Amino acid sequence: MCALLLLMSVGEISAQQRKHGPPPRFKRNKKMARICPIFVPSEYPYQGIGAKIGDPFALTYKLYATEYLAFSIDGGSAASGLYNDFHRDNFTTYPEFDTVTYDGHNVERELVIQARIMFHNQVLHKIIPGLDWYLGVGWQFRDLEIKYFLLYEPTPNFRENLTADQNVFSQGPEGIIGIEYAYFDIPISAFAEVNLFKNIDFSNAPLRLQGGIGLRYVF
Repeated sequence: MCALLLLMSVGEISAQQRKHGPPPRFKRNKKMARICPIFVPSEYPYQGIGAKIGDPFALTYKLYATEYLAFSIDGGSAASGLYNDFHRDNFTTYPEFDTVTYDGHNVERELVIQARIMFHNQVLHKIIPGLDWYLGVGWQFRDLEIKYFLLYEPTPNFRENLTADQNVFSQGPEGIIGIEYAYFDIPISAFAEVNLFKNIDFSNAPLRLQGGIGLRYVF
């Protein structure tokens, strides 16, 4: 008799699930969120850790303080090939190179750290459940180690090939816009974003368009 009642209860629950469709975005507790990791409004803050590819290629950490407010820190390596023109033009800004001619360069290291605050908006949930868009502001720190290849020609009959290493720290503000999707059966959030960065330590630095896509494990 007990077995019959149990089977009837399971059948009733299954029928209710079929009637109401897929599970809602917001789960009931954090234990369930680790299995189907979409955020519960009453259970904030959440955290996410993962990686993104793009400019920069970086590890990423995000603190979801509330449904609408988040903070992130990303650290990694710049896509240095995108900055070749800048590094070549920037050669003329070094006073120690006044007596030599540019003959090429090689980026040894270009590390990037981004610290950001983001404001999420859930208006897109009505169209695609689990999809947020966000705006943000941040500050970017860059550590560049670059080797320049030089030509030294003090007279028409004398020519010497030289190299010079430069280590440059720079920084500047950035503005961000992105989307984040979190409607999976595993604790994963996917995101895509673009940002504009202005390097304030180089007067010849243009506004730089950056961006990337990535995944974070949410817990």
